[in-house]
Amino acid sequence: MARAWLISLNKKGGPMKIPKRTTWFLIADSAKARIIESNGPHQGGWRVIEEWADEDARTPSRELERDRPPRGRTIGTGEPFTMEGRSEHDKAGEAFLAARAGDLAEAAKQTRYDQLVIVAPPSALGYLRKKLHPDVTAKVIGVYDKDLTNETERELHAYFVEKLEHW
Repeated sequence: MARAWLISLNKKGGPMKIPKRTTWFLIADSAKARIIESNGPHQGGWRVIEEWADEDARTPSRELERDRPPRGRTIGTGEPFTMEGRSEHDKAGEAFLAARAGDLAEAAKQTRYDQLVIVAPPSALGYLRKKLHPDVTAKVIGVYDKDLTNETERELHAYFVEKLEHW
């Protein structure tokens, strides 16, 4: 079976140069994140450019919360109840993710990247999606709901070479 190849030509009849694209990979959860920059799967430019860790979000909830939630009894039936809110652990994780969304927006404004791939566990991904600026979401080419924060750079590169056809 013959394959047909499409070659774009510039005005002078020569092949067009494909513009170099910078792709950022945000690998995050609610307490740890890193951004890896690449110029393509086989370009050799795979490097970590930012890393963050939030110790408050990693600290177990029992160590962050000192008081028990308010308790009482309902009027009429006398049933016991507690007033549960978001834990300090959840609040710290959300603040961490909101800061990463702000970092991505600032970098998009400075045109530091052309494309973005986001990898985060489902809960972190859901919160992150709410916080992303429209300029950032316009650059997203892939989203993966996995926790890959503990993977090595080599394992991440192999994972994305397999998953993404091109970047």
